[in-house]
Amino acid sequence: MRDTVEKSRKEYLSQVQETIKTEILMGQVVNTLDSEVVELRSKIINLEAETSSLRQLNSQLAGDLKSTKEEATDGGKKLEKAVSELSAVKVELAEAKGKLEEAASSIASLATEKNALETSKQELEAENAELMNVGADALADGFELAFEQIRCVLPDLDLTQFSIYNKVVDGKLIPPS
Repeated sequence: MRDTVEKSRKEYLSQVQETIKTEILMGQVVNTLDSEVVELRSKIINLEAETSSLRQLNSQLAGDLKSTKEEATDGGKKLEKAVSELSAVKVELAEAKGKLEEAASSIASLATEKNALETSKQELEAENAELMNVGADALADGFELAFEQIRCVLPDLDLTQFSIYNKVVDGKLIPPS
């Protein structure tokens, strides 16, 4: 009988350890994903700042183009320069837009993955609580079974002082406080 109880206890402890390991791994995955989201958000902020500076540069180039029209002698050269710089800015702006869209897509997929992991974590926590209850029930049932055996062997023995919640301290029974 003790072997069965001990085996059940060891199996229960093994299941609890596996559940705890799984929870730790899930927490590490969630933390990794959180740091990736923070990194991607930082990249988005940088891209937005780049876009803003490119817009400012574009605005500045437009001003240069206006002043170029006013200058008769240097007009042709300055106009060509402004047009080529504006084209480069447009290319950079298009690249920045593409990067921004990629980052937004990546954030959306990471958020979905994070939600899935959180759901999985909640399921594991519920399963862990259920396993704890099963273990507690098994312990209480085993204690009650031992009491029944003692009652069969020693029917006149007063068992009212014994409880599953009592502790043994220095060879004495101490009730829960």
